[in-house]
Amino acid sequence: MKMDGKTILVLLAAVGSLVLAGIVTRLAAAKPTETIEPPNESEVELTAVEKGVTYKLYHAGLWRVDSRSGKWEFMEQMYDPDFYAKNYVERDGAICRKAANGNLVPVRRRFADDFEHARPVRELTGMDTGWTAFTLQSPKAPSVNDYVRLRNGILKGQSDFLDNRVEMSADVVHSGKRALKTYSAPPSRSMVCAKASLDTELLHFVKGDDVWFSGWYYVPEDSGMPFTVMDLETTWIKEYPGIRIMLADGQYAMFELKWGAKPKYRQPKGKEVGFPVAKWVHLKARLKLSEKDDGVIELWQDGMKIVDARGQTLPLAHTIYNSFEIGITAHNDRGKPATLYVDDVAIANKPMD
Repeated sequence: MKMDGKTILVLLAAVGSLVLAGIVTRLAAAKPTETIEPPNESEVELTAVEKGVTYKLYHAGLWRVDSRSGKWEFMEQMYDPDFYAKNYVERDGAICRKAANGNLVPVRRRFADDFEHARPVRELTGMDTGWTAFTLQSPKAPSVNDYVRLRNGILKGQSDFLDNRVEMSADVVHSGKRALKTYSAPPSRSMVCAKASLDTELLHFVKGDDVWFSGWYYVPEDSGMPFTVMDLETTWIKEYPGIRIMLADGQYAMFELKWGAKPKYRQPKGKEVGFPVAKWVHLKARLKLSEKDDGVIELWQDGMKIVDARGQTLPLAHTIYNSFEIGITAHNDRGKPATLYVDDVAIANKPMD
């Protein structure tokens, strides 16, 4: 493949597969590969208890505590402790991602798109647009291998959409002539969710940062309601944990941290503001990033603050949020497909007009 903007999709290194909150059931019957005496508790990054079993995150690995001996049993590597040195370079005060071919790609602390560029989906990714991938997880492409193969085929011009779609559209716009249109079929019974989303892995937000987000959304009247519509994640920890905007019960916008106990930051009970259909809705958010309970979570809908909370906003202290995903980032309604238009999105480390 010729080296151009689109190759960033395959050149960016990534790690992935599992998140702490979702692996304990699968590992319950697994045999440990190593056993150690309990180390100093001050070196433990996280402790979780599931069905009476205690798990510890220690030196980037997940350990299970044997209830009889007290020894720790190694179960799974959660991330590479050297991920930063392997994937980032700092030069003249600037941080760059390392590409597989040795190129350095500057990270971004501000990113915006009004989707006015008229191009097919295979040209939506590249250095000129800043988007690095799209995901079309659906009944016809249910597994990671399936939807990665589909995406690669579309990028090469050898495949077309199967059922889910991500494309530019002039049908419904907030401003200008075009918006991003995402469509997802209902997930099959064997799937947790379906997806039709666009993302970039070029961002860089860390502990102590403010993150500001703004985006316009439109759900047609006859559409199912997406489950999540914006994700800010790290690709350096298994299963890409992070914080996301959800539409609780298909009605109310809120935040959830997809990690550990999955803390949720909801609207005040009894005072919820519904998420309307058949009209453009503006969501604006501010996050203060922290792995402790002193993080800040603020969410506005059409200028009204609907969430004002304090809590954990980062999985771990050294987490780098490098992935920003918009569109139908998850759809779990098995009875109805969902369509979501997105326009004028922006994310930055400072307030935006």
